[in-house]
Amino acid sequence: MEKEQLHKKLDDFLSGSNKEKVDKELFSLLVRMDECRKKATPPDKDRMWEQVCRTLKHSRRRELVRRWVVAAAIVMPLTVGIWFYGHHSNEVVPMSENVGKRHQVSLTLNDGRVLQVQQWSGDSVIQESGTGILVSAGQQMIYQAENVQLEEEIFNTLSVPRSTEYQVQLSDGTRVWLNSESELRYPVDFVGTERKVFLKGEAYFQVAKDATKPFRVMVNDMQVEALGTEFNINAYRDDDCLRTTLAEGKVRVSYPDTRQECILVAGEQAVLKEGVITTGQVNVDDIIAWKKGRFVFSDMSLEAIAHQLERWYDVEIRFDDTVAKYYRFTGVMKRYNELEQVLGLIEETTNVRFKVEGQQVKVFRNL
Repeated sequence: MEKEQLHKKLDDFLSGSNKEKVDKELFSLLVRMDECRKKATPPDKDRMWEQVCRTLKHSRRRELVRRWVVAAAIVMPLTVGIWFYGHHSNEVVPMSENVGKRHQVSLTLNDGRVLQVQQWSGDSVIQESGTGILVSAGQQMIYQAENVQLEEEIFNTLSVPRSTEYQVQLSDGTRVWLNSESELRYPVDFVGTERKVFLKGEAYFQVAKDATKPFRVMVNDMQVEALGTEFNINAYRDDDCLRTTLAEGKVRVSYPDTRQECILVAGEQAVLKEGVITTGQVNVDDIIAWKKGRFVFSDMSLEAIAHQLERWYDVEIRFDDTVAKYYRFTGVMKRYNELEQVLGLIEETTNVRFKVEGQQVKVFRNL
């Protein structure tokens, strides 16, 4: 491929096109060009092209060369991200307009550093123990492990605050959607005979298939094991139970304290409450509506609804009349509506009224 064509690919990337392909060859090139971030001046595009060509010239495998040339058009803007991170990580970085100071997604690295990942308005790349981490325009994070043999697992922790959602793709290809006020702790690369992560809050998992390495999610003392499947786990502290809902495939839910376990099939939900696991059929679309930007309240108590609204709108909802907690409501709404719109719809069909005072919402019965 001619140099002009490669430059065009680079220009397309910078203009917002062709951002989806992130593979092992891409990160291999990033590692080779990591020297750019060690210098005090921004990387020179022409010199970087020379480095890429020199790298390709010494490759012995033609197919790998071909794939690396295609990846080169994506590599250079990401290398600029490496340089930017290396020289500005200690400076104040302007936040994108739609991210408030209270609602910052944070990544805690193995050495204790905490990065506010949504502060970057464009794509950025960092390295963690031989693994490349692409932060794609502050909206999602993608891990790609290099051929580095780790003796033990190195963990990162992704924390998603109220009013925010976030996606991460783990090094094995598993995709995770994290709901507001949730936290996921996971290895940058999976070592050993299993893939184990730790969850607080709520997340939807789309697990990459690997029959040789079971995928396990640890939630307090409950364990959910899957082999190539999709499921949702709801484990918020303010709820009195843990819920696992299966969208596709099969999972095993177990609670070692009481030696209970069950196998779920698609459309089933396991509920762990007071040490007892029960199962039943549910509407999966209602359970995972948050992932699609909707609230779905199906004959739900106002107290349970309040928990969801508190997490998403970052408010405190106080019931001045305890009886109002037990009123029930059914409805479907967009999560991106203003809080006042959501409360207004509830008032129309339920015998309550709301009073919003800053970050506090008071609930009254209509007497």
